Amino acid sequence: MPGVIAVLFGSMALMVAFVPLVVLSYRRRGGFSALRMTAWVALLFSVMGLWAYTLLPLPDGDDFRCVGVVPNPFEDVVDIARLQAEHGGSLLANAAVQQLALNVLLFLPLGFFVRALFDRGIAVAIGAGALVSLSIELTQLTGVWGLFHCAYRVFDTGDLVSNTVGAALGSLAALLVVRRGRGGGSATAARPVTSGRRLLAMLVDLATVSLTAAGLSVLVNTAILALVGDEAVLAVSDAVAAGATLVAIGAQAVSVMAGGVTLGERAVLIDVREHRAPRWPWRAVRFLAGIGGYSLLALLGAAGGAAAAVLAVASLVAAFTTRGHRGLAQAVAGMDAVDRNAARESVPVVGGSEPVSTSR
Repeated sequence: MPGVIAVLFGSMALMVAFVPLVVLSYRRRGGFSALRMTAWVALLFSVMGLWAYTLLPLPDGDDFRCVGVVPNPFEDVVDIARLQAEHGGSLLANAAVQQLALNVLLFLPLGFFVRALFDRGIAVAIGAGALVSLSIELTQLTGVWGLFHCAYRVFDTGDLVSNTVGAALGSLAALLVVRRGRGGGSATAARPVTSGRRLLAMLVDLATVSLTAAGLSVLVNTAILALVGDEAVLAVSDAVAAGATLVAIGAQAVSVMAGGVTLGERAVLIDVREHRAPRWPWRAVRFLAGIGGYSLLALLGAAGGAAAAVLAVASLVAAFTTRGHRGLAQAVAGMDAVDRNAARESVPVVGGSEPVSTSR
């Protein structure tokens, strides 16, 4: 059950963290690496796993036994020797050995990702392992910081040692696959607008609308629940959801009307070259032919669902087939997709073609 809960909450956290990770990747490294994103996802799920396996299951009310502190950091060694003397057999079958190995293995990913994602060595990994382990043990010691009247899990100084050793071993293991100081892409270098970059922008647009609408709905419904009651929430939940979605769509509209690009395109540093004047009517066309039109159609439910699906498929195909991977919406509006860094230098890169001038 702790594993299932870790996956569930990890998936929810991933949805929330996806857009910030994309934005951070493009701002810091000038691009997006699927391998690096996979590493971030793995780190996220490992943190969720640490939380779940060290704190769950929570006690059912006050029906639990209070526990104390294990002050001897080498108590695990004592337990191993005692069980081995009592039962003999293979060390691998020794329950204390298994427990010790699990405590080490749980912190291997932390040490690995300290080097792989943050480019820090074993000293930082040891410090991170010790701090994270101490925070977990203190959470257990305080009964989840006062949520329970006493500790329901033991504060074990041996866990501090084994967890820290695990983080150190993880950092050493990372040396096999990660070169320190390997560098990365420049955040200011001009890059072509590829189909992958276009698809990523579309995915960020969808995530932005969905998560903004969901977050606003939760906030408004929570306020209504606190002020009025659950019956009021049930009565207005559909209207709240629709209103929140319209606000999220409005944010995309503001982005497009202000600069000709969606929030997703801003995230992956895609700019536009606009050919038609005046600009604002064609920006409106660009909005309605893309994420704006899709979101508005989807808001209509079954009535607009089929049209939204057709628009989504057409947009997906256009991401691969349009000039410079500008996509359906920009093509309909007579725009070209350019790299933002190239546009700032007045030497935009359009889908890997020859440099062209820009009006922006």
